[in-house]
Amino acid sequence: MYKLIKYVGDALVNRIARALPEWQGAVVEATFPARAAYRPSPPANEAMLTRALVARLTVPVHFQPYHIYSLRNVHVTWDGAVFNNFRLFEPSIVRRRFLSRFQDTLLLRQWVGEKVKVSGTEIAVCHNQWSTENYYHWLIDSLPRLLALRSRYPGMKLLLPRVSALHPVPEFISTSARLLGFTDHLPLNPRQILSAQTVILPDLTATSLTQRPELVRQVRDELLAALCPEPVRPFRRVYAARAAGFPRNLLNEPEVEEWLQQEGFEKVYFEHLSLQEQASLMRETEVLLAVHGANMTNLLFLPATARVVEIHNKEYSDPCYLRLASCIGLKFYVCPCVGVDARLRNQSDVLVDIGLLQRVTLLALSSTREMLA
Repeated sequence: MYKLIKYVGDALVNRIARALPEWQGAVVEATFPARAAYRPSPPANEAMLTRALVARLTVPVHFQPYHIYSLRNVHVTWDGAVFNNFRLFEPSIVRRRFLSRFQDTLLLRQWVGEKVKVSGTEIAVCHNQWSTENYYHWLIDSLPRLLALRSRYPGMKLLLPRVSALHPVPEFISTSARLLGFTDHLPLNPRQILSAQTVILPDLTATSLTQRPELVRQVRDELLAALCPEPVRPFRRVYAARAAGFPRNLLNEPEVEEWLQQEGFEKVYFEHLSLQEQASLMRETEVLLAVHGANMTNLLFLPATARVVEIHNKEYSDPCYLRLASCIGLKFYVCPCVGVDARLRNQSDVLVDIGLLQRVTLLALSSTREMLA
C-alpha cells in the first residue's frame, strides 16, 4: 500500500512541478567571466595509443561565465538541491537532466518532516549531489566554488552534508572547507530539510568532470601550504587500490600486484587515510598508479617531477584525471583496459593487459629517473 501511495504522490507532484514556470526571484550577486577554451595535454605515452583514443582524451574544454546567486526564503536538501513551492533552482542540481529525480514527494517536505531553520543569517551552499561523499567532486567541483564564494563572502556560514544522522560530515570535506577559511559549518543529513531566509549559492565554476586550471592550481597551492609546507624529496611508488565494495575493480589485480611489488610499489587504500595523510603521502610519491576512480584526485598533491599512470577503461572512462594533471603540469600515462560488463559502462570491473601495463609503467619510471638525475 505504501508503494502505491508513494507512486501516486510522486506522479502528482511531478506533474505539478513540470507544469510550473521556471524559478523566479534569484538575485545574481556576482558574475565571473568565461575564460578561453584549452586542449588538455596528450598522454606522455601518446605514441602507444590509438589516434581515436588520444582524440577522445584531449577534446577541448570550453567554459561559460559563472555566478553567485542570492535566494530568499528557500528550502535545501542535504545534498544541496534548493527548492520552494514545487520549483527547483536548476543551478543547485548537478545536471539539468537530473531535475526530474527531485520532482516528486520530496518537494512536499517544505511543509512536512524534520526541518532545520536558519533565520537572520545568510548560509552558503557549495556542494551538489555528486560531492556529498565523493572525494573528486568535493575537491575539484566544490572547493573552486568556495574560492568564488570567499571573494564576496569570506568566512560565511556553510551548509555541509552528512550521509546519515549517525555519521559526521566526511573529514576531507570539513577539513578542506576550514583550510579555505570556512569554519562555521551547519551539517545536514538526509532526514532533514534546511529552511533558510537567505541562501548564497555559487555556480559550478566549470562543467562537472572538467576544471578551470587557474582555480585548481589555487586550491592545490592553498591546501599544500596548510597541509605540507615543507619540501620533501619524492621516493615512493604508490599503487592506489580500490576498496572492497567499490566499482571498477581490477579483476587480475593479484597478477598486477605481484609485478608492482617487484618494481617497488606499495599498495595504499586512500579511503582509510585523512586528508592530511593523503596529501603528505603524495608529496613523497614519484609515481602514482591507479585504476580510474576518485582516489586519483590525490594527483593534485604530487610534486612537479612525479608521474601518473591510469588504468583507463578505453570504452567509457572520462578523461577527467588527465585533464586534472594537465591543469597542474604533470606527466600523465594512460594504460587502456577493457570493461567486463558493457551494461555497467564506466562502473564495470576491468581487465588490464599485464604486458601493456608493464611497458607503460616502466616508461613512466624511466622518465622519473631522468627528471631526478
